[in-house]
Amino acid sequence: MAFPPSPGYRSFRDHLGPQNWRALLDIGTQARFEPGQTVLNQGEEGHHVLAVVRGVCKVVAARPDRGQVLLAVRGPGDTLGEFAVVDRQPRSASVYAVTDVRAHVLRDAEFTAFLHRRRLDQMLTSYLSMKLRSNSSMVSELAGVPVKAKVAWLLCRLVAVSDTAGFVPLYQHDLAELLGVARSSVAASLADFRAEGLLRTEPGGVHLLDVDALSRHVQSSRQQ
Repeated sequence: MAFPPSPGYRSFRDHLGPQNWRALLDIGTQARFEPGQTVLNQGEEGHHVLAVVRGVCKVVAARPDRGQVLLAVRGPGDTLGEFAVVDRQPRSASVYAVTDVRAHVLRDAEFTAFLHRRRLDQMLTSYLSMKLRSNSSMVSELAGVPVKAKVAWLLCRLVAVSDTAGFVPLYQHDLAELLGVARSSVAASLADFRAEGLLRTEPGGVHLLDVDALSRHVQSSRQQ
């Protein structure tokens, strides 16, 4: 059972194809972000786009009534910050590196000129629409489900967007911070899944042994 970021989700790399994606990376400058480092700030002007080639980022929005809300988890093949470049409005969310992230920084004028020159504007529109649907889907997926299902969902999502072959390089406190829940609740959930043979905790993170079973746990929790 596949567990993509959301049903039918395709990264910008998927939209462009390998050749256009490589050409896009060539016009940018390489950048690296360490775990926890701010990649983009909500409210700032958008003068550049980042194309992620390695690692995982979280997209978080500050809400006056709810504090910080996790909107999305993005990985290799995604771009970050293109909304502000397109509509010329301040960034609507902040982005933080979850793992070690490698990206290419593209200046706004170069990014838009590249797409226009190659007649890829419509692909960007399609990608932006898909990201908005994915963000809404993620919020609804997490609403009202038990913490254990949220932990399973996050582990599956992190594996789906990364290139780590089933290994999630995060500790209990990292997972708790991403979900906005108590570390003790995450520890109890991991212990249950470990006892069921669905994962193995290792130095440096969690190795998923049965992503399908974890995904089924999420689905069954939504139906209860």
